[in-house]
Amino acid sequence: MRRPPTIMVGCVVLLAAIVGFIGTTYWIQSRTLRAVDMPVSLVRGTINADLDLNIHGSYSIDIGLSQGGNLICSNGVGLETRRISSLGGLPVYRYQWIEDESRARGRDTVTGSFLGGFEGKRGHYNLRIEVLSDTGCLDAGNPRLYVIASNDDFFRWNRYYQNAFWISFLSGSIGLGVLIVGIRESLRRRRAEGLDFFEPPRSLHGYPALHRVKVAPWIPFFSQIGLLYSQILLLLVISGILVFHYAWGYDHRSYGLFVLTYFPESSLFKHVPCEQACVVRVESSNKWYLNSARIEPDNLSDALRAQIGARASCTVFFDAEPDVPYAEAIRAIDRIEQTPGRVVLLTPETKRTGIP
Repeated sequence: MRRPPTIMVGCVVLLAAIVGFIGTTYWIQSRTLRAVDMPVSLVRGTINADLDLNIHGSYSIDIGLSQGGNLICSNGVGLETRRISSLGGLPVYRYQWIEDESRARGRDTVTGSFLGGFEGKRGHYNLRIEVLSDTGCLDAGNPRLYVIASNDDFFRWNRYYQNAFWISFLSGSIGLGVLIVGIRESLRRRRAEGLDFFEPPRSLHGYPALHRVKVAPWIPFFSQIGLLYSQILLLLVISGILVFHYAWGYDHRSYGLFVLTYFPESSLFKHVPCEQACVVRVESSNKWYLNSARIEPDNLSDALRAQIGARASCTVFFDAEPDVPYAEAIRAIDRIEQTPGRVVLLTPETKRTGIP
């Protein structure tokens, strides 16, 4: 018996969805979002690392300890490296306040874990880092060198993965549905052929035999597809409702701190009620600054209220060194939230843009 073509079509579509998803997943996982993640020694000398990039993205160069913590020895000596001006012809940028500190010291060096950032392009690069400080004592903390893409790049490729998943899921569902319809059609034909094979004779001993009652007509082919996909659609709607309810349900409350990121073209920052925005900066040495003036953490909220006054929605820019503990940064944001000001985070990209 000749098989219905829908079986072959369903198998091809289902197999293509599975193979496509596996291939796309492997391709996305092979992207160099983490270009370098290797152990290094922080004794005085040179660190060399080769990296191959296969995407265009914003990368940062960092050195950190496996267990976390500041890159400062017990004798007070901190990590100091020579400034990286370029990487394979790509300019390496730094925070503006790091540039100011370098000029104040009169040395073209960088202190701390963040060594710079760059706009990476596809190609092979050799990274050379010259350690100037005698910080071999930090090797006990298993320091590692990281060249990692930005959060925006991770979100972008994660979105590609999710799109590939849903496209493969829908394609696979269509292929499976067509395959089921083909199998049902094949079973119906076999059943019909079996009934024709055992059809009783038209006469029996000269008397007309009763005619076989004709089998009720089956649902047309396209009606079967419509019925099947209405069931699949119903299941998708039910699962979507359940996911929405448990992930963003009516009774779910938001927890955390509301912050913004600075985007100068946004209309949100074009009409500000304050003549001059406040800037709060936290350094890794647990030093807090308000508009370049040293301030104690407990006095930050009162000082901001005094500057903002009765005006609402004033912008308060927040900046923290890369090696500042997460809890310390959250503490500073919480102090700002206690005032009428809106917390706006500064990123390496926005620091190169003029702030009103």
